[in-house]
Amino acid sequence: MRDDKEKDDLDDLDDLVDPDWEPSPEDFLMEEIEEEEHKGNDDNRKKWIKTISVVIAVMLVFQVVAVFFSTFSIDAISFLKTSYRLSQLEDVKEYKQAVVTIQGERSRGTGFAISADGLIVTNHHVIDGQKNIMVGFHQGELFEGELISSYPDIDIAFLKVDGINLPHLSLSEKDGVKNENVYVIGNPLTWTQIANEGAILDTNSLTVISAPIYRGNSGSPVINMDGEVVAVVFAKRRTNQYGGRSVGLAVPIEKVVENMP
Repeated sequence: MRDDKEKDDLDDLDDLVDPDWEPSPEDFLMEEIEEEEHKGNDDNRKKWIKTISVVIAVMLVFQVVAVFFSTFSIDAISFLKTSYRLSQLEDVKEYKQAVVTIQGERSRGTGFAISADGLIVTNHHVIDGQKNIMVGFHQGELFEGELISSYPDIDIAFLKVDGINLPHLSLSEKDGVKNENVYVIGNPLTWTQIANEGAILDTNSLTVISAPIYRGNSGSPVINMDGEVVAVVFAKRRTNQYGGRSVGLAVPIEKVVENMP
């Protein structure tokens, strides 16, 4: 009985199937439309991801450019051209041999040798609080610096390195004079051995110079056209007295000589 019932059910199913049925073109079209819609969604998603990626990349580029120009102004870039030009001069090449990099644990500045046996001049604030001080010369010689004496009131310090026949600069017997042309050589920003030029604007208690000064120039020698140091850079200031422009401030050489060890 059961087998007969199952057979009757199968016969009923066969009656439901049309042996002459064929799928219509619309059936295939619907499948194609669904596939196209799916593909279109994938393409739109890829385009969206690509667009977002481009936007993020552009934002990063603008951020890098903004940081670059906030750190290195157009003036800072232009002084590289000036330094290159001045560095072709034989006297400037010679001066640069005596200008050093002063490196502490948390500070970096400039200094210069004033004797063949390694007496170095720099700023007090460059070495203040630094337990280990390294002194690097232009040709790559590196020495450990020993603090000999320091004068916070005039922002001058003297270091000693263990060297012989070191290149060094001569000190002027007198302070620089107003309108005198000068060179400034130092380690501004992330660069080293940058030479620049300017003039002395004032010579009262401080020597004010027009040469561009940046972070890292502290301790740079101000050298007159006779090749003698007439002042030591320690800061910069923007003031209305000189048309609102930034000027360099330097310790007059006579004050430096008075305190030499």
